[in-house]
Amino acid sequence: MNSKRPKVESIRIGLASPECIKKWAERTLPNGKIVGQVTSSQTVNYKTLKPVKNGLFCERIFGPVKDFECSCGRKKDESNFCPDCDVEFTSSRVRRHRLGYIQLVSPVTHIWYLKGRISYISTLLDLKRKNAEAIVYCTESIMICKSVLQNSTTLSKPSSKQITDLSEYSKKILKQSKREFEEIQVMTPKPNESFRLHSTIALTTVSNSFFTRNPLLSLENKQMKKIGAIITDFLKNKPIKNYDFLLQKIIWETIFDRNFFLYYITAHPENEDIPISKYIDALQTQSVRCSTKQKQITVISQDLEAHTGAEAIGHLLANLNLPVEEKALRVEIFDLDQQINDYENSGFLLPEEVREYRFLLFQRAKKIRRLKLVRNFRRTKARPEWMVLSVLPVLPPDLRPIIPLDGDQVAISDLNKFYQTVLFRNDRIKKQRRKFSLDEKPNKKKEMQGLLEYSQRLLQEAVDALIENGKGGADPVCASNGRPLKSLSDILKGKKGRFRQNLLGKRVDYSGRSVIVVGPTLKIHECGLPKEMAIELFQPFLIRRLLVTKIVGTIVLAKHLIHKKDSIIWEVLQQVMQNHPVLLNRAPTLHRLGIQAFQPKLVGGRAILLHPLVCPAFNADFDGDQMAVHVPLSFEARAEAWNLMWSRNNILSPATGQPILVPSQDMVLGCYYLTTNNTKPQIGTSFYFCDLNDVIKAYNQKKIDLHAEIWVRWNEFIETSNEVEKPLEIRLDYYGNIFQIYSQYQRYFDSKGNQISQFIRTTPGRILLNQLLQDA
Repeated sequence: MNSKRPKVESIRIGLASPECIKKWAERTLPNGKIVGQVTSSQTVNYKTLKPVKNGLFCERIFGPVKDFECSCGRKKDESNFCPDCDVEFTSSRVRRHRLGYIQLVSPVTHIWYLKGRISYISTLLDLKRKNAEAIVYCTESIMICKSVLQNSTTLSKPSSKQITDLSEYSKKILKQSKREFEEIQVMTPKPNESFRLHSTIALTTVSNSFFTRNPLLSLENKQMKKIGAIITDFLKNKPIKNYDFLLQKIIWETIFDRNFFLYYITAHPENEDIPISKYIDALQTQSVRCSTKQKQITVISQDLEAHTGAEAIGHLLANLNLPVEEKALRVEIFDLDQQINDYENSGFLLPEEVREYRFLLFQRAKKIRRLKLVRNFRRTKARPEWMVLSVLPVLPPDLRPIIPLDGDQVAISDLNKFYQTVLFRNDRIKKQRRKFSLDEKPNKKKEMQGLLEYSQRLLQEAVDALIENGKGGADPVCASNGRPLKSLSDILKGKKGRFRQNLLGKRVDYSGRSVIVVGPTLKIHECGLPKEMAIELFQPFLIRRLLVTKIVGTIVLAKHLIHKKDSIIWEVLQQVMQNHPVLLNRAPTLHRLGIQAFQPKLVGGRAILLHPLVCPAFNADFDGDQMAVHVPLSFEARAEAWNLMWSRNNILSPATGQPILVPSQDMVLGCYYLTTNNTKPQIGTSFYFCDLNDVIKAYNQKKIDLHAEIWVRWNEFIETSNEVEKPLEIRLDYYGNIFQIYSQYQRYFDSKGNQISQFIRTTPGRILLNQLLQDA
C-alpha cells in the first residue's frame, strides 16, 4: 500500500453553493442528530471558560476542547460518543479545521463581488454599480415581474429608440452573419425556462401582434404579416417561457420565417424592431423606479412587484441563462464591430459621429467584459446566484481563539465580535418577520416594512465588515480604543497575512540575520558565525551527530544537552560545520555575487564576521549593514555551494572580467597608514636591527614608533627606482673596510671588495605589511 499523499499541482479558489457550505459544516452524530449550525451568539462562560452549547465555540459542532474528553468531563471509553452532551471523543486538533455555519434569514451579497475593483454583480446584471449597491442596501427598489420570482427573467431598462425597417435587418443578418445564425439555431433552453431579451435597448412601440403595421415598414411584405398572424395567440397573453417550444409548435412555411423570429428573440435590437405586447407595460415604465427619500414605489402593472435587498439581486442572478447570454452577447458584439468598422472606414467624422463612435467603443468594451464573465461562470460550472450568501460559513474556533490572560482577563479574536454582530442582527430580522406576519394593520405593516428593510441593511453591513472591514469607502468597525477590527480579508492578505506569513513563507530555523563587522584574522573563504546563531542553524545536524556518536541516547536528551550548552557541544558543532558551508546574502541582490558561500567559524558575540576583501562583491561596508545566513541542506546544494559560490572562486567579476577582490575603504586606509612617512620626531629613529623579527619585538615592546625610520639588515637582492644612484657618503675604516651610504640602503665591503652586509631604511609599519603579505 502506497502511503504517500498525492501531489497537488494547483489549487483553484471559486464560489461555493449554499448546499456545499452546509455539506462542509454539517455532521451526523451517532444518535442521528445533525449538528453544524451556529444559533447562539454566545462564546464561552467567562467564569468557567467552557463553550456555550450551539454557540461560536460549541464542542458539539467543532469538537472537544481537551483531547478525548467531552463537555461533561468524561474520558474516552469503549464508545466514541458521549450520549449526554453529544460530544465526540476525539483529538482537540479537529477544532482547527471543523467549520460551522449560520443560516441567514435574509440573504446578503458577498462584498468582494459587489464592491470589488470590478463589480461582478453589476456587470452580470448590466446595471450601474451605484444602482446595484442601492438595491442591496435597501435604499432603492427594483420592479420585478412575478414570473421572475417563479424562475423567470428580467427586462432591461427601456430606451427611446424607435423601430424602422425589419426587412433590411434580416437581409443584413442572412448575408453577414450566417455562421452566427447557425449557432443560434441550435440553442435549446430547458423546459419551463424563461428567456431574457438580450438587449440594453428596450422596445417602446405598442403592438397587438408580433409584427405590426408601421409607416416605415413595407405593407406589401406578406412574409412579415404572415409571421405576426401565426404567433399572435402565443405571445399576446403570456411571457416567452421557452422560445424553442414556439419554434417546434408552429408550422413555418419557409425556413426564413423561422429564422427571422429566432433572430428577433436573440439578436441585439435596432431601430427596426417591434416589441412583443406582453412586455409593453414593463418596458414603458422603466423597470427601476423608486424615491430614495420617501421610498414610494409606483407599481404600474399587476404583474410587477417591488423588491429590494440582496434577495432581489439573488432572484435576478438565479434567472440568468448563461449559454443563451453568451451567444446573444456574441451577436451583439458582432453587430457593434460592424458599426465601429463603418465609422473607421469612413475617414472624416463629424463631432456627433465622433461621440457616437466613442460610445460604441465603450459599449463594445462593456459587453466584452460581460461576455468574459459569463463565459467564465459557464466554464467553471459556477452559478451567479452563489455570489449572494444565504448560508454563512463560520471559521474553526482555534483560528479565532479566546486566550485567558493574567488578572482574570481574556484576549478575544476580532472575528468573534463580527460573528456575534451577524447573529444578533440575524435574530433581529427573524423576530421582526414573525411580528410582521402577525400584524394585520396596514399602517403598521408599512412601518414594519421600513424597519425590516433597515434591519436587512444592518445585516448586510455586518457581513461586509466580517469579510472585509472598511471596503468600498465604508466606515470601518472599530474597537473601543479606535483600532479597526481585523476582518477575514485582513487575516489573509498582506505581508503579515496567512498566505505570505504562514503558508508561502514559513519561518524556518535554517536562516538567520545579523550585523556584519570586519574580521581581519579571517581568510577570504571564511566567515565568523556567532555561537548562538550557529547552534540554532545546525541544531538538526548537531542532534544527529550526538546520536550517531552515542553521546546521548534520545532526541530529548540531545536537546537538553544543547540547552545547557555543555562544552562538548562546541567540539561536536565545530566538526559538523567543517562539511557544511553557509550562504551569506546582502540585500539588494543585484548580481550573482550577492550570494556567496563561506566556511563558517565559531566566534563570540552576536555579529557576523566578514573578510573585508569580499565587501565590494556585496557592496557592503561596516557601518551597520546586515546580512542573512542560509544553510544549504541537501548534498547537491552543498556541492554547488562549494563549486560555484565559494568566495575564493569568485575573484573576477562575471560582468567585466576585472578583479572584484580588491582592497577598498578600511583596507586602503590601513595600508596607507602603515606605509606613510611621518616628519615629526619618532621614537627609535636611526636604530639598527639584525632582522625583521627584532623590529616586530621592539615595536610590540613600544621601544620604537610605527613610523620611525630604522635600518634593518637585509641579505636579499635590493631593487630601487634609481639603479645608477651615486652614494651620498663613503667611509673607510682603519682595516680597509668600505661603507657606502645611499639614501635608502647601506652596503659594507671588506678590504678585498667582498660585500659583508647591507641595510635598508624602512619603518615598522612597512615591515608589518610585508609580513602580512608573506603570511597570506
